[in-house]
Amino acid sequence: MRIAIVDDKKEIQQQLGEFIKTYSTDQQIPITVTYFSNGLEIVDNYRSNFDVIYFDVQMPIMDGMTAAKKIRQVDENVIIVFLTNYVQWAVEGYSVNAFDFILKPLSYFVFTEHFKKIQRKILETNKSILIKNKNGMIRILLNNLYFVESDGHYLIFHTVEKNIETIGSMKKIESELTSKNFFRCNNGYLVNLAHVNNFTGNIVQVGHYDLQISRPRKKLFIQALTNYLGKVDN
Repeated sequence: MRIAIVDDKKEIQQQLGEFIKTYSTDQQIPITVTYFSNGLEIVDNYRSNFDVIYFDVQMPIMDGMTAAKKIRQVDENVIIVFLTNYVQWAVEGYSVNAFDFILKPLSYFVFTEHFKKIQRKILETNKSILIKNKNGMIRILLNNLYFVESDGHYLIFHTVEKNIETIGSMKKIESELTSKNFFRCNNGYLVNLAHVNNFTGNIVQVGHYDLQISRPRKKLFIQALTNYLGKVDN
């Protein structure tokens, strides 16, 4: 999960950052946090690269509400949360589809209850699968899954954060994921088409991995990728 904190007060940045770090450790959720001191810093060159943005409402140079309105013009999906001393800002927050408001001074209890709602929202937004391995049940967000590798009786889920191994069949996972824009480039790899960066000859680049495209599957794989890219562009 990628989070931005936009606040001109370093002590608020630090406190909220510590809350997120503690929650991340307790819940074993990989989270990265980026800090900005005013709205202009995040608006400038914004590339829809965050899942959640915390805006302080009142800041110099560009306040949080103005920045949120500019962000919302280019990103309909990012979760926006306002940090404020005043409840009345909530009315204006509806104009940018704000997900929540947190009143200062911050408390960890209030933050945890709030962040549980954030997690539920992200799980609803992002498609996911639930797999079982030796550590128990694990939910994998499909947006974070590069590809699934078959290794004998095992499947290896190569994700953005780590690799997860479980017992399973490629045939079964393929039937579950084909409708979610996954396609086999050879017998051993089921690729998330959203993470394909390039392909040259018989090599497809998926995330930072270079995978072999088998000759029998090459034509169908290119067709599936072309169809996927056509849907994205439309």
